[in-house]
Amino acid sequence: DIFISYRRSDADWVRWTRENFVRALTSLLRVRLGAIKVFVDETIDDGASWPNHLAMSLSRSRVMVAVLSRDYFKSDWCKLELALMHHREKTGNLRTPKNPWGLIIPVVIDDGNCFPAEVQAMQGERLHDFANPFMRPDSPKQEAMADLLRTKCCASIEHALTIAPPYDPEWEQIAHKQFEGVFQVQMQSQNTVPSLILPIP
Repeated sequence: DIFISYRRSDADWVRWTRENFVRALTSLLRVRLGAIKVFVDETIDDGASWPNHLAMSLSRSRVMVAVLSRDYFKSDWCKLELALMHHREKTGNLRTPKNPWGLIIPVVIDDGNCFPAEVQAMQGERLHDFANPFMRPDSPKQEAMADLLRTKCCASIEHALTIAPPYDPEWEQIAHKQFEGVFQVQMQSQNTVPSLILPIP
């Protein structure tokens, strides 16, 4: 149901994302929606082709929660995940003046003013006060963040799930092609993707 897109460069932030943010969000959503499935990349089996697994998981997810920071936009993989879901929004006539809702639910943990214009327009929930990689899961700050997730993010996700289009196999073909392309580029020691919005056919 939900794909979590986040920067995986630092072990402490990975732990915060998985234990403080995703764990709380998943528990709160299950109270509202029942047995909801949330994909985080730790579920990739050892030995699996992770670009293909990410492509498949993203294309089969209905909604994306993007944990955004300045560092997020330095990752080709993160930008590609976001671009693919943004492409799905555009082809589904979502996030338009007549239909302003989308499938990407942004949460911002750092800055936000330097993000691409398309992302700034998405009105992400600001979690700056809780973006501490050493925040304990049993702390008052964690409780305060969980309350914000419950009152703001969960409602946005629930609405996004109701407008998500049915699965289209073409999404998976596009995702595999794009992920394989980035993987090949990185294998050749090139490390840039031109922009957030890629020329996706």
